[in-house]
Amino acid sequence: LYAFLLAAIPAIGLLPIFPAFYLFDQISDNLSELTDVDYHVYLPLLTWPTAMLMTAGTVLLIAAIRWLALPRVSSGTHSIYSGFYMRKWAVALAAEVTLETLSSLFATVYMRAWYRLMGARMGRGAEISTNLGSRHDLVAVGANNFIADEVVFGEEEIRRGWMTMHEVHTGPRVFVGNDAVVPPGAVIPEDVLIGIKSKPPANELMTPGDTWFGSPPIKLPSRQRVDLGSNTQTYEPGIGPKLRRGIFEAFSTSFSPMLFITLAISAIDFYFYPAILAQDWTGLAVSFVAVSVAIAFIQSFTVIAVKWLLMGVYRPGMQPMWSWWAMRTEAVAVLYWGLAGKVLLEHLVGTPFLPWMLRLLGVKVGQGVCMLTTDITEFDCVTIGDYATINRTSALQTHLYEDRIMKVGRVVVGRGVTV
Repeated sequence: LYAFLLAAIPAIGLLPIFPAFYLFDQISDNLSELTDVDYHVYLPLLTWPTAMLMTAGTVLLIAAIRWLALPRVSSGTHSIYSGFYMRKWAVALAAEVTLETLSSLFATVYMRAWYRLMGARMGRGAEISTNLGSRHDLVAVGANNFIADEVVFGEEEIRRGWMTMHEVHTGPRVFVGNDAVVPPGAVIPEDVLIGIKSKPPANELMTPGDTWFGSPPIKLPSRQRVDLGSNTQTYEPGIGPKLRRGIFEAFSTSFSPMLFITLAISAIDFYFYPAILAQDWTGLAVSFVAVSVAIAFIQSFTVIAVKWLLMGVYRPGMQPMWSWWAMRTEAVAVLYWGLAGKVLLEHLVGTPFLPWMLRLLGVKVGQGVCMLTTDITEFDCVTIGDYATINRTSALQTHLYEDRIMKVGRVVVGRGVTV
C-alpha cells in the first residue's frame, strides 16, 4: 500500500493541470477569433489566469484528499503500523508534494483561508508561513498571531513504534520566530514571543507578555518594543489595505507558475515540436537540455530584475507589516526562494558561481567566499568578507518581524570567518 501511494500521490498532484490548461485553451481560442496576432505575443495574458486556477485547484485538491483520507484527527497515541498512521502519512505526503505549487502562498492572506479549509482553527488576522503537515485538527492559532517560516508547530512525537499527538493552542498576538519548535501539547498565552530557533518552556512557566529565547529557553526580562503610532498597519488594517494586499498577492503568488508555463509553452512551440515533426531526435535531446538550462537562467534573472524594480536598494529601517514596502519585499522573498532558488541558486551552493549571482542581487561578497546556503533576504544589507565560509542551513538574518514591525539591519561577516 505504501508503494502504491508513493506512485499515486505525485500523479494525483498533477490533476489541477488539466482544468487549468482547459481554461488556457478556451481563452486562447476566444482571443484568436478576435485578433490575428500570434498568441505568443500575449501569452502571459493566457498563462496568468491558468496559473491562478492551477493554484486554486491544488488548494481544493489537497483539501479533498485531507477530508476523504483523514476526516478526523484527535489527540492520542497510535501504532505506526495502524491504518490511522498510514492515512496521516498519506495526507502529509500529498501536502508535501503539492507544496511545490502552494509554497508561494506562505505568509500571504490566502494561507489563513487555506488552513481553515484544511480544518485548522485560525484566529482573525493570524499570519502563518509554516507547513502543518496533516495536524490541522490539532492546531488552534490565536487572533493576530505571527507564526514565521520553518516553525515546527505541534509535530507529533514518534518513539518505539508509537506516534503521540496533542493539540497546540496559542493565545492572541503570539509571535513564534523562524525555526522555533512548539512541541505537542503546548499552550502559549497571549502576547508571548518565542524567539528564533527557540523552544517554549513548560506551559505552567509561561505568563502573558513573556519573551522566551533559546533551547532550553531563557526568559528575557525586557526587549525592544516599537510603536509606529498606528494599529492600522500592524494589527487592525482597514478594508483598503486588505483589498490591496489580496489583489497584489494573487498576482505575485501566481507569477512563478505563470512565467514557467509561458517559457515552457514557448519552448515546446519553437523548439521541441518542430524537432519531433522532423524526427530529429538528436536535435530534440540537445535542444531539451539547452532550453531547460536557458529557462532556469531566464527565471533567475527575472527575479533579479523584479528585485531591483520593486525594491531598489535595501537599507536598514523599520516598516509596518501592512505597508506597501512590506508587501513588495515579501513578494521578492517568495520569488527568490520559490523560483530562483529552486531552479538555479540551490544547485550553485559550494561553487564560485553562487557569489556571482548574489552580487547581482546586491550582496557584497568578497573574493574566495564559499557559500553553502542561499538564505539571504535583504541582499544589500549583507556584507561577506574575503575567504569567508557560510555553511549549510546558516542564515544571514537581516530582519525580524516582531510586533508586526519589520526591523531591517545590516549583517557583516568579516574576512576568513566561518559561520
